[in-house]
Amino acid sequence: MKFCFVLLLLVLLSGCGGIAKYDNDEPAAIVNGQEITVGDLRFLLPDKTALNYLDGAIRVELVKQEVKKMGLDISGHLDTDSDVFAVLPPADTEDPNSKQIREFVESQAKKFDMDPKEFQREYTRRLSEQNAYVLTYLEEKIGPYHFDNENQITDYNEESNQLLEELVEQNKEGIEVLIKYLN
Repeated sequence: MKFCFVLLLLVLLSGCGGIAKYDNDEPAAIVNGQEITVGDLRFLLPDKTALNYLDGAIRVELVKQEVKKMGLDISGHLDTDSDVFAVLPPADTEDPNSKQIREFVESQAKKFDMDPKEFQREYTRRLSEQNAYVLTYLEEKIGPYHFDNENQITDYNEESNQLLEELVEQNKEGIEVLIKYLN
């Protein structure tokens, strides 16, 4: 559930556009000296939507930097169940969701010259690590995520969004977007 929350949060914080014309190693943004490449974006989403994640990737990078500055340990939030998601669905699957995952993985693996099983494991590892950084940061700043009722969930999400916006604002001088949003 935590995994879905963070992924949804990042998607909601995103812009729009495509990156098909860019190479994987081209920088999309620099955040306090740390490059976010087109490949970093492309690894997680198809070309037509990968640029949607740039704002989210900037936020994740800022969170990662803050967690490291604060000396926090992310291991408590690393998803130990991620091995389940690291398994590529079989090629002959009939399940529509599994088919969609398989198609995505095969398409992306080609772009990175990777075996699909290897890509799926790395994809899962990257998402788990990003989620661990974000959850560790949010828990340190505003406490653990609350599932008690809809109002608490809404309030927590709003507070989380505000906190991430403030982090971006505090670091705006160190953020350089190098790739333009395409419509």
